[in-house]
Amino acid sequence: MMKKNHKHSRPIHGLNLFLCIFGSILVIITIVSMVVFERQIHALSDLSSGGSGFRYNFAYIGDKSSSFQNAVYDQALREAEKKGDYIEFTGKNLDTSYTIPKLMDLAIQSRADGIIVNGDDSEELKSAINRAVDAGIPVICVGTDCYGSGRQSFVGISYYNVGEAYGNMLSSLAENRRQNVLVIASPEDKTTGQNLVISGIKNSLEKNNVMDRFSISSRTLGNGDSFSTAEAVTDLFESADLPDILVCLDETTTSSVCQTIVDTNHVGDVTICGYYRNGTILNAVQRNVAAMTLTVSTEEIGRTAVDNLLEYIDSGFVTEYSSIDIEIITPENVGDYLEKEDES
Repeated sequence: MMKKNHKHSRPIHGLNLFLCIFGSILVIITIVSMVVFERQIHALSDLSSGGSGFRYNFAYIGDKSSSFQNAVYDQALREAEKKGDYIEFTGKNLDTSYTIPKLMDLAIQSRADGIIVNGDDSEELKSAINRAVDAGIPVICVGTDCYGSGRQSFVGISYYNVGEAYGNMLSSLAENRRQNVLVIASPEDKTTGQNLVISGIKNSLEKNNVMDRFSISSRTLGNGDSFSTAEAVTDLFESADLPDILVCLDETTTSSVCQTIVDTNHVGDVTICGYYRNGTILNAVQRNVAAMTLTVSTEEIGRTAVDNLLEYIDSGFVTEYSSIDIEIITPENVGDYLEKEDES
């Protein structure tokens, strides 16, 4: 019996050793993450202490890989500096990636004077925004709103107007047959915004008396990051039920669709209506890979977001919604935008 027990002791001891090592690694990772997080808080706290010489120190929170959000931040920073203020792109220089709600908490703990954030519909972000407002920090949402939160203002485009713009484009593509339209919604805005866009599309098609020529459905692809979106888009183009027209409601999906349609030799098989602009999207429009894309002035969004923050700080009041005009890019005018891209 004693020999039998000794035979089983080695695997048991080996398992205990593995669990101890694994537990130690988790503890180390947790400690390192906490140290990095605390350093970022201290860095922002030092900035907010007044020693920097700025009047107000704001936090900008968004996806650091998004060209749209980086462009909005750059414009907001320029506007703030004109007025003697500063905006920190929270977490941009960190090796570790944090969620938007976690970055919100970081900005709260650093005692930012105001926060500009690219919103979404998640309950986590709603709670984080409400924590900031409860702490006396005004919050402005840009690009995508956070419905039901306590944010002071939203600066962006009207979702309904976006839908009408797409609807007008679809009307010009109407044929003597029923075409399938797939609206690919942004994972950041799964509910209210998407519903308003689709309502705008349908209203426009009805006004143009072509509603019966289209069958409209919607879905999200991926979880918002470029890798998962690219995989989902590739799966879509390899499926048997590829739609006639794709309407993309965010930059990441549009870029991925424009690239994948070329890689899978489907150019001409699917009409692409995109959103926003970058080198990939503009080149796709120029080469007639995409029929059009909607965009918005990042300069106007950044400037208005800062103005709204300052207005609220000065008066305690600000408009709840600041509408930014939509720009439509087609093969006829894409050259103007490519010139601006080269200049920047």
